[in-house]
Amino acid sequence: MALARGDEKIPEPSLRKLAVRESAVRQFLAALHELDTEHRRLKSSFARHLGLAQTDYYALMFIAEAQTVTPKQLAASLNFTTGATTAMIDRIEKLGLVHRIPNPDDRRSVYLELTAAGIEASTWVTDRYLEMARAALTLDSTTTPEHKIDVLAHATDAMTATVASLQSDETSAD
Repeated sequence: MALARGDEKIPEPSLRKLAVRESAVRQFLAALHELDTEHRRLKSSFARHLGLAQTDYYALMFIAEAQTVTPKQLAASLNFTTGATTAMIDRIEKLGLVHRIPNPDDRRSVYLELTAAGIEASTWVTDRYLEMARAALTLDSTTTPEHKIDVLAHATDAMTATVASLQSDETSAD
């Protein structure tokens, strides 16, 4: 329901963009930058803890999330060439984290899945993320967990829209 003030109608807060001070926008941007920096450091620490190169860690976690992937899907997710992807798969397979499974529908193709050791490694990472999320959600009692989640969701939506806009610009430039 819109509120009325004199002759003008004021949209509900959820339907209008709130005016935000430029200093608050810059502080939010700085906080996002710090979050991004710390998240990259965290992923680097996870990779080192697991004895993996950064890209090998990304591959492990992508496969863990998807459960079964093709090398082509993995290459696309990492923006790698097929040759670089094959070398990376060889490395993480040699470490016993991943194994290749023949594709029953196409003898030329394989699927990638985590081994028991790969599942253990990815579960260890997920457990650290869960601990971190619990700490972040309980750190400040003045803000509800739902509000914190909404703020992150809105920031993610804004990033997604920016990526889509940039991709659209790239497509129209071609």
